[in-house]
Amino acid sequence: MTEAKKHVIVKPFDKVELRLPVEVLLSNPTYKKRRDLFLQGFAVVQSRDASDPKSFYAVAGIHGLPYAPYDLLPGEKMSPSDWNKSETTRWGGYCHHGDILFPTWHRPYVLLLEMLIYEAARNIIYDDKANNYPAGSETDEYKKEVEKIRMPYWDWASPSTLTNGVPSILFDEHVLIDNPTQKDVRIRNPLRAYTLPVDLGSLILVGDRSNPAQRPYSPDSTTPYTPKGYATVRHPDDNYISSPDATGLNVVTFCSSVFRPVLYQVLLVNEWRQFSNHGDGEKEPQDENYGHYSSIEVVHDAVHDSLGGTGGHMSYPDIAGFDPIFFLHHSNVDRLIAIWQACHPDVWIIGNSYTEGTFTQEVDKYIDENTDLTPFRKSETTYWTSKLVRDIKTLGYTYPELEKNHQPRELLRSMLSYYHSTLYLQYHWRLTLTVMKNKVGASFQIRVFLDLPTANASTPISSPNFAGLISIFARGKETQCANCLRNANAVVHGNVDLTSCMKRLFIDTNPEPSGDVVTKSLEPSQITLVAVLKDGSGISLEQAGLISAQYWIFDEGPEFDLEYENWTQKLMGQVYPPQTSQ
Repeated sequence: MTEAKKHVIVKPFDKVELRLPVEVLLSNPTYKKRRDLFLQGFAVVQSRDASDPKSFYAVAGIHGLPYAPYDLLPGEKMSPSDWNKSETTRWGGYCHHGDILFPTWHRPYVLLLEMLIYEAARNIIYDDKANNYPAGSETDEYKKEVEKIRMPYWDWASPSTLTNGVPSILFDEHVLIDNPTQKDVRIRNPLRAYTLPVDLGSLILVGDRSNPAQRPYSPDSTTPYTPKGYATVRHPDDNYISSPDATGLNVVTFCSSVFRPVLYQVLLVNEWRQFSNHGDGEKEPQDENYGHYSSIEVVHDAVHDSLGGTGGHMSYPDIAGFDPIFFLHHSNVDRLIAIWQACHPDVWIIGNSYTEGTFTQEVDKYIDENTDLTPFRKSETTYWTSKLVRDIKTLGYTYPELEKNHQPRELLRSMLSYYHSTLYLQYHWRLTLTVMKNKVGASFQIRVFLDLPTANASTPISSPNFAGLISIFARGKETQCANCLRNANAVVHGNVDLTSCMKRLFIDTNPEPSGDVVTKSLEPSQITLVAVLKDGSGISLEQAGLISAQYWIFDEGPEFDLEYENWTQKLMGQVYPPQTSQ
């Protein structure tokens, strides 16, 4: 009798092990056996048939396209409240974006792939059809190492990234692995790309689909079409091949001007609602929250933007999950969330009804810590919830920064020092922006330049006048959904740190306060905002849906001090809409 099929259960690991930086896992000889098993396990998961719920295609598809139910058993019916193709006002993917469950939903998502890679790697040893792991002391070492496999993370804001960009191994076509009976076995690198086993997307081709030397899609700033047999790409060139140089240079620029300064401020946010997502519904800054207009999702969006470029999969929410680097990125996002939790241990989810909707979650339906994080099952009949994934150690992993039992204040100080891009400057200048998320119907950027009134979409971000940007990680019109149409007024809050650019251009950052009056050293007319689509073309700020842009000065004290009693923020001026003189 054939055994009935069962659902995929996301199982926590029995023992807590470290998630390592991807550079450490892949290059440190200490972890060579673990590295080789991880790469082989990942390759196995990628090789599975698209119909297998344990395949990389099925797991990647949870995030967006192909808008299909995950792990639906034969004879099992979808819930009447689930998304269906006739709904033009609802997101067809499972992922939470723009709401309070963004951090916690992605936690079991990464854990699912981590578990599948671990299981596949374990089977390589224990179901050893090739006889590569014969009984003996060396195989015993592999058996010990396989139990320590966890998803590595890529710290896109680290000093190493600031210097080197994306680790080169993430672009290598092949890697060499060992086993007890063979050395330097050449396999395809599963971290470089994933080849689509079926057509993905619906845009019209501009060339011959059988000719990889032609772009298979129209680069019109919406979701790219990827035919069967094509690999995922990052900053593709005219031959639809990833460009490591373009990706690396872009990431280095983003690291210095966006990732590090924004992340520094994110760590100081002390409320879950603002920390957790880029669209908490507020239209005005909150004076009592230093980190307002910074969130873990805002900086997350910028990482997607920096890696994908024009036509790269990471730039588009519907297909980002198919690039393997997505999971290294989200492992790092999870790391930063866990660190933030340790810095603010008493802060947690307070439920609300501000949601964009998902495959199983109706738009603007109440969500809280007990909301099911579908489709991630804890058992055949239950799903993981935010409450259940709050403590990562119960899931069987942790991160290097959390190994020691730091006091929250001590850990926060350590992380701020690590990511602080302008140490020991008393005054920090920041531009806050509020943008309508879905007006454009595509992903785009708003770039900020100082003392360059002629700046436009063609002005390179390598310009010394470039201060930073915010990335709007929005779905294209080809895949518009629930919320994108119904929730037309959804907003994204972001901020750009102007301080480093001001120093570079010799603009005074140290005005002398006199009572409640601050002498301005930067005027609104010196700040130029440029909206740029993914194809590089410019649009007006009104077309981009910019609601407001204001700049502020923060007094952090003569030396960095969390207890500085005059730690304050002052509104310095309004950049958009421009104020007319009376």
